[in-house]
Amino acid sequence: MRFLVFFLSKECVVLLLVAQSFSLVPPRCLRCEGTSCDCSRQNLTRVPAAASPLVSDLDLSFNRLEEILKHDFLTYGSLKALLMNNNEIRSVQDEALVPLIRLERLDLSHNRLETLSSAWFQKLSSLLYLNLLGNKYTTVGDGNVFQGLRRLRILQVGGASLQSVKRGHFSGLSDVDQLFFDGRNLQEYEEGGLKETGPIGLVTLDLNGVFARNPAIVRSILSDVVYPNTTLTFTDTSFLRKTLVSPFGFAANLGATSIVFRNVNMSVAACKEILNLLSRSNLTSLTLDGVQMLQTHETASLDQLQMHSLEAIVLKNIEVTSFYNFPSLVFLKSLMTLARRVSLLNSNWFAIPCEVSIDFTELQFLDISDNIFSDLTLSELMCYGGGVLLGLRTLNVSRNHLRSVSSRLFAELPKLQNIDMSGNRLKDMPECCRWPDSLRFLNLSSCHLTAVTRCLPPSLRVLDLSNNHLTEFDTELPFLTHLDVSGNKIGNLPAGGLYPRLTVLSVQNNNLQKLSSKDLQAYKALRRLKAGENPYFCSCEFVAFMTGGRMNHRKLLGGELDFYVCSSPDAERGRRVSDVRLPAFRCHTASALAALCSGILGVCLLAAAAWRRFSVGWYIRMTCAWLRAKRKPRLKKGPPQYDAFVSYSDMDSAWVETHLVPELEQSHPPVRLCLHKRDFLPGGWILDNIMDAIEKSHRTLFVLSRHFVRSEWCVYELDYTHFRLFDQNDDTVVLILLEPIDKRTIPKKFCRLRRAMNSRTYLEWPADGGQLAAFWKRLRAAIQRHD
Repeated sequence: MRFLVFFLSKECVVLLLVAQSFSLVPPRCLRCEGTSCDCSRQNLTRVPAAASPLVSDLDLSFNRLEEILKHDFLTYGSLKALLMNNNEIRSVQDEALVPLIRLERLDLSHNRLETLSSAWFQKLSSLLYLNLLGNKYTTVGDGNVFQGLRRLRILQVGGASLQSVKRGHFSGLSDVDQLFFDGRNLQEYEEGGLKETGPIGLVTLDLNGVFARNPAIVRSILSDVVYPNTTLTFTDTSFLRKTLVSPFGFAANLGATSIVFRNVNMSVAACKEILNLLSRSNLTSLTLDGVQMLQTHETASLDQLQMHSLEAIVLKNIEVTSFYNFPSLVFLKSLMTLARRVSLLNSNWFAIPCEVSIDFTELQFLDISDNIFSDLTLSELMCYGGGVLLGLRTLNVSRNHLRSVSSRLFAELPKLQNIDMSGNRLKDMPECCRWPDSLRFLNLSSCHLTAVTRCLPPSLRVLDLSNNHLTEFDTELPFLTHLDVSGNKIGNLPAGGLYPRLTVLSVQNNNLQKLSSKDLQAYKALRRLKAGENPYFCSCEFVAFMTGGRMNHRKLLGGELDFYVCSSPDAERGRRVSDVRLPAFRCHTASALAALCSGILGVCLLAAAAWRRFSVGWYIRMTCAWLRAKRKPRLKKGPPQYDAFVSYSDMDSAWVETHLVPELEQSHPPVRLCLHKRDFLPGGWILDNIMDAIEKSHRTLFVLSRHFVRSEWCVYELDYTHFRLFDQNDDTVVLILLEPIDKRTIPKKFCRLRRAMNSRTYLEWPADGGQLAAFWKRLRAAIQRHD
């Protein structure tokens, strides 16, 4: 039993050592591409090993990291962005971040850090962004935490646990541009605590609990962070009583030029009191974003506002708890009459009475997009075209509930230049409209239009008709410079002659199937063409236009060739046009056919020359004759029927009948001759007769003369005999020269015959009668059968 216990304990120790050795191996990140590693939400408990020494972006957010060790980032020397937010980090060793000398962005928010150490940031001289929100520290540090961050531009600090800020905590931060300070539960603030950050352009404060508990702390903070031209944002705060907003008068006196309320709850009474406090200030912009407006029993009166510097008012994502109690916002009328730019965005705003808009005399920019205005309420806003908003330059009514283009509402606005009506459902467009001559920009995109009439203002410079249902566009606009008709069903480019000044044309995502330089000739001023994402037929002309080397075409198309993809033919479907290489025969048919015909003609000429030069016809005829002779049944072996077959020209028949036949056939012993006039089978093919006569004769006697060489049938007989010399290699030819013939007149194709004339003694018809006896003796000897 003791031995067994010892053995088991030993095995457990080994297993523990093995597990510990595996725990020392750092994990690997599962998602790394190039120099970026996304290791978020991988349930990591330790910093993974570097996938590459060149990694510049590392995301470790939403894991289970608890401690950052000094050797965790030794291999991350190139890191520029490190995100470790939303972990469980309780401690960071002093030397852990020292290797990150190139780090520009660090996020340690929403962890469990209870203290901040200056050793973390001592070597981070390149850091531009630092987020420390949502940790457990109750104080920022000992006064030199941020000393090494000389280049820091964005700082987010604080949280629900922060209770104390003293002078010197933010020393060393002299160039911060943006500050987010969460002091909702701040208990102690020493005046000057944030002063050392210097003038800050954008300050965001979450002081929800401090406003109700200790307004003096709020005023101290505002005195430290507010400078002239500072944009001041209050977030996640409730202003339900007007007594809570007293610090805003202090902020206005300090010179804040822009104030933003984001994600706050505000009563109507508190809002009125804020406006009273900001009156007579240098405020240029006021924004209410994500504000829940509450109607309480507390009342407040609104003084006569005097904000002569006010430029812009933005009311965005406003929620009125009692929607039916909309008149509670009428107090904003006096505010909007002062501003030159008013934006009422995404707040279910459905009407502005004419009695209100008639006082907007200073208004130049009005944006009421993402609301529920209808044709009727828009007409009410514009007082039915009665000449209100005479200073208006830009009007945005996009994404509302409009159904028609009511140009008459804007006809009396002499300064109106820009109208955005996109995102409405405009079911129709009148044939004729009346627009102000000053109109330059019109946006009718995503309006479900199926056709465009001549209602468009001729003074337009920029027109956006994208994402509709248009199949064509041919409205003349002589001053138009920018046209966007992408996302429609247009099958052909608009006629360029209608837009002589057009410089930019966008026809992406339509039904274009072709594009060529001929289509663009009418666009005299065009400098930029966007025509990708169309179902192009990749014809030769289109591919040549897209991939051609003409510089003006490449400048016209820009660097968007990847968006030009073939839809047909099937062989090229889905391929980028720049990658298509069509066969030359398909693209240059005429040239290819001309070249092919020229080649064929050349071959034919060469063949004809070779036919004549090398007697190809003769060899073919001889081959046919030889094959014909081979197919004929072989004669039985026996003595020849004739002693000689006489081949001669009809022009020489007199000599044959007068001299040759009597001398040979009437001699003793007689010589039997085969003559074509006498012995050929009547009705038979002459070539068959010639071949049979030669086959049945012991010798072939050629009577050579100039007439013989020119005789067609003599040539056939000579051809076949010459062929037989090749086939049987025998000696059956006897040559008689009636007259001197130059051997060079014998065709070269009769090479055996020419050789025979060179190697043998042929018989010549003697001119002297005394040599006749010797001639006939020699001829009989040549014909005589030795068997």
